[in-house]
Order: sequence, then C-alpha cells, then structure tokens
Amino acid sequence: MPSLAEEVARLRREVAQIKKGQRLAHGASIEDAAIEVRDGTGGLRAIVGQQGDGTTAVNIVNGGPPPAPSAPAAGTALGGIVAGWDGMFADGAVIPLDWARVEVHAAPAPDFTPSPDTLQATIETAQGGIVYVSATGPLYVRLLARNTSGTASAPTEASGPYAPRPVAGDIGIGEITETLIADGAITTPKVYANAITTGKLAAGSVDATALKADAITGKVITGGTINGAEFHSDDGAGGLVDISSGKVISTAPNNWRILIDPTQIYSVIGVIDGNSNVAGAINGTGDNDKPALNISSGAFTDGAITDWRWVTVLGSDGVTNGWTTKRVRNSDTNVTKGGYFDLTPVQSRIGFRDNTTPGTASTFTVSLGQATLGSARLYVDVPPSSNSGIYLTADAAHTGPLLRARFADSDRFIVSTAGTVSAVNFTASGSVTAGTLTVAGKDAGLGLITSVSRISNLTNISTTSLALMTTPSMTWRDGRTYSVHLVGLMNSSTANTYALYQVVKGTTASGSVIRGQIRMPLAATANTHQEFTINVSNTTGADITTAITVTVSAAAGTGQFSASPPTPAYITVTDLGLATDWPGTPLT
Repeated sequence: MPSLAEEVARLRREVAQIKKGQRLAHGASIEDAAIEVRDGTGGLRAIVGQQGDGTTAVNIVNGGPPPAPSAPAAGTALGGIVAGWDGMFADGAVIPLDWARVEVHAAPAPDFTPSPDTLQATIETAQGGIVYVSATGPLYVRLLARNTSGTASAPTEASGPYAPRPVAGDIGIGEITETLIADGAITTPKVYANAITTGKLAAGSVDATALKADAITGKVITGGTINGAEFHSDDGAGGLVDISSGKVISTAPNNWRILIDPTQIYSVIGVIDGNSNVAGAINGTGDNDKPALNISSGAFTDGAITDWRWVTVLGSDGVTNGWTTKRVRNSDTNVTKGGYFDLTPVQSRIGFRDNTTPGTASTFTVSLGQATLGSARLYVDVPPSSNSGIYLTADAAHTGPLLRARFADSDRFIVSTAGTVSAVNFTASGSVTAGTLTVAGKDAGLGLITSVSRISNLTNISTTSLALMTTPSMTWRDGRTYSVHLVGLMNSSTANTYALYQVVKGTTASGSVIRGQIRMPLAATANTHQEFTINVSNTTGADITTAITVTVSAAAGTGQFSASPPTPAYITVTDLGLATDWPGTPLT
C-alpha cells in the first residue's frame, strides 16, 4: 500500500496535468476568476476574465517593444504646426498584431527625450494620420509607437524645427519688415498725417523736387549751398560734425575726433583720441609745384623714451624726392633708431639705423645693376629643397670675377669666370670633376668618385670566393691613384680564422685580380668589424673605364657577411691625386 508521501506526489502530478488540459472545453465557464496566458518561458502575457480592479476584460501585458514608426512628416500652420505619420515603420518592419497607437511628441530642442510632458497627440489608426500641434515658437517632432501592453518603441530622429505661422493677434510692433510688404501695398490714404517723422527718412531720400516752396524756414538753403559761417550736426548720441572757418571736426560718441584743417601752413588731417592725444596725422608739405605728404603717428613710449614717432614722407617737396619711413623723436627729429625704408629715383634701401650709437647702421641698398649690404652679416637659412641655397649666374659677356672675398683691403678668395678658384695659399683651376685641384703645389685629388652599399646578408661563405659588392662603372683616369675602401661585418663558424678578400676588375668574381690576399681576422659566431683600404693606380697611358668587384671567402669553416639597413656595408672609390704622389697597385 502506497505511503502518504507517495499519494501526495501522485495527486500533485494529476493536478498539474489537469491545469494543462483544456479546462474550458464543451461550454465551460469561468466563475469569478481569470485565466492567465503565459509564454514558453512562463512569463505572463495576458489575463482573461476578472481583473484586479473588479472589471472583466482581456488584458495584454509584458509585450515586447514594437518597431519604431517611419520618420514624421511635419509643416507649419496658423498658430502651430502639423505632424503626420504615413502608417509605415522603420526599415520596412511589419505592423505587429498587438500594436495600439503612435504618439506625437514635440519640443523646442532637437535632442529632447519623449515624455508625458512632450506628448502632443496620438494617431490611433494603422493607416496613419495628421495632427495639429498648437505652438508659439519653433518645434522639433518625434514619433514613437506603443503596443497593447503599453510598451513604447524607440523614438524616431527629431524632425524640424517648424515654426508656427502667426495669426493677427500674434504680430507685435515692428515685426512686419519691408521684405514682408508687397511693392505698392501702402498707398497715400493709408498713411496718417505726421506719421512719417524725420528719423524715419533715409539720408538723401528727400531731394529738392520733394520739398514744397518755403517749407524750410530759418537758415536759407539755396542751390545746394548752406549759407552761414558755421554748421553743426548732432545725432543726439554723441556723434557731432562741426564746420567753421574752413575746418571740419567730426566727433564720435567715444570722443575720438578727426580734424580736417586746410588753414594751417600745410594742410592737415589729424586723428585725436578720446583723451585729446594726437593719434596720428597726414600733413601736406612742399608747394604747388612740388607737393608731398608727411604721414606720422602720435608720440608713444618705448623704453625710457616717451616721444617716439613713426614718420613717412613721400613725394617731392624740394628736399625729399622719394618715400622714406623711419622712427624719430618728437623732440628732436634728427634722432632716429629702428628699422627704416627709403626709396629714391636712383636706389632703394631697407635697413636699421641708430644714429645715437656709431657703427650700428645696417643697410641693404639696391641701385641699377648693383645690390650692396653695408655694415651687416648675411645669414641664409636654407629650407629643404632641390634648389641651390645660393645661386649665382653671369652673362657670357661678363669679364670680372664671379665671386670675390676681401679682408683688410686684400683679396682672400676669388672665383673667375673660367672656374679658377684663388685664395691665400690655395689655388684651384679647371673643372673639379674633370680637372685637378692643387693645394700648396700638389694635386689634392678630386674626392669621392663612386660608391656602393649592401643591406642584406651574404651567407654560406666558404673557401670559394663569392662576389660581395660591385661598384658602378667609372673612368679610372690615366696617371691618377684611387683609394678603394671597404667597411662591413662578418662572422665565422670557426674560431681564430680569417676572411680573404680580393679586388677584381669587372662585375663578377672571376674578373682579373687587381689586388688579392687581403686578410681580415674573424671570431667565431660574433660579428667582427671588417675594414680595409687599398690604393689602385692607372699608369697605362690611357683612361680605363670599368667597374670593380670585391670578393670574399673564408679561410676555414663557413661564414656570413652581415649587412642590414641600419648597418649597411659599403665600398667607396676616392680620387687621391697624381700617381707620382700616391703609389698604388697597378690597374691594367
């Protein structure tokens, strides 16, 4: 006989099966209760029947968010804006069966978050619709969808802003501008007497034909002329214009003034600041035959001096014929200090002057066919470029030196048109690339002629010679000696051995040997510095054009000649000078 615990377990299983069955089949009813609808995970999705508040309904709950609606269509309207939805959803999504409505939200800021405060209206039909939103200023519109569970979709991007069209009561004073009034819309009967005052008339808009005879009393205006000794204009805001005795003073509200005074010995236009200091002036100078201008700043302080002025004189006044700018003292215009600029009919000059300190004037002067830098050093800071830092060229008819340097009235360095370079204890003549360079009576050589580098390893070097590097083909001039210089790194599998180098003629390891048996010590495993120099002389009586190849072999074991971009190996060939001065291995 089953135990009590087993019987209870059996009853629980049967009750569970009953709950899963079709309890409402065959006309069954729900008596003061409700049926819960759950999804596959056990989550509550609907309540059918008696609700918690005593009402009877089908209540859908916990639904997932619906897709976002399509972007809103909006526009302006009288006293507000209109917003619409076309019944579509973002990305072509299909309307879900638990869709309930679309909410229309609006706010003045584009980045607002939809909330009960921004909700303006709802669209309850899936076919879409248009709603009116009352507004007093521009608004942005966003839409979101809700389902029957009350769950909201993601809102659309904000659309707008859209400004309401004003109604009659919304138009304030001054809000209708001339661009909003059609041409000819305002006619004479619509203008009240005295409605247009002086302040409403543009300057120059009323001419003589628009004035009635005797309309202006007091001062008489005839023929465009104001008769009277003085004229005064005041705009009421501090702007003044005064004309008297041929002088004009124009004053701004900040009390800065412009003075035009042709009654002085030389006519002047002056600028005066708000503290009555002279800011600058333009003076006429010279006479009717040779007029000129003098432009000057007001006095200012620089260091211990309190009356510096910048002065520019231009024209021909009988004394000055040109354009000069300099800094002078107001108390003594003969004192100058600072940069200056001077143009005359025969030259132009720019430089620095300080006549209070002798020897401090530096001038760059340009005249016809000549430029001179006086009492100054020339410094040229050349930026990266393929052009020459200093480029000098001369016409074929030029006969003087191309370059000449002197010290204490004596020549120190001269370059002639023929290319001859002369200096103290140093003379070079002819072409540097094809001629000779002589120092203290001896040929000094022409320097580097060619070079070659290697940036990759040469491995498996054995007792058989391998080509290491080959120079470009070059001309080995008759009667001259050249140095062949090699630098690199090599290691060996055998300790206390050596590398064996040869210099051969041509581009392969099998060329005729120029110099052999060049031995360089090697260490086991570790790289050992390899460097040698040999001299090669051409005394055959004719120039020889050829490349040379350096070969390498290992006296024992195997080796590796090491090279990489950071540590390249290289060969250089340098012209040392005459073979009679520099002995070397013969090149045949």
